[in-house]
Amino acid sequence: MNSSSNTDMKQVFEQLANIKAVEPNANLQTLTLSRLNKKNIIPLNWVRAVACLFILFISSEYYVFYNNKSNRQDVASYVSVTNNILYNE
Repeated sequence: MNSSSNTDMKQVFEQLANIKAVEPNANLQTLTLSRLNKKNIIPLNWVRAVACLFILFISSEYYVFYNNKSNRQDVASYVSVTNNILYNE
């Protein structure tokens, strides 16, 4: 087991020794900085669409809540009285 790990280590070190140094591109720093400084601006149309959906959601919740509040007695008439008897003998 020990000898196989030694040969694996030797192969790894040989591969690392064969790596050649490469000169970076002259514009690499400017490209990197331009990408970092680039602002991600959300289009105004998307902001308007999300705001409209939010207002629609809130208004529908308000409408449903206050309509159901006035009709609670009507809903109560549809609910039958529960009976806990399992078998009617």
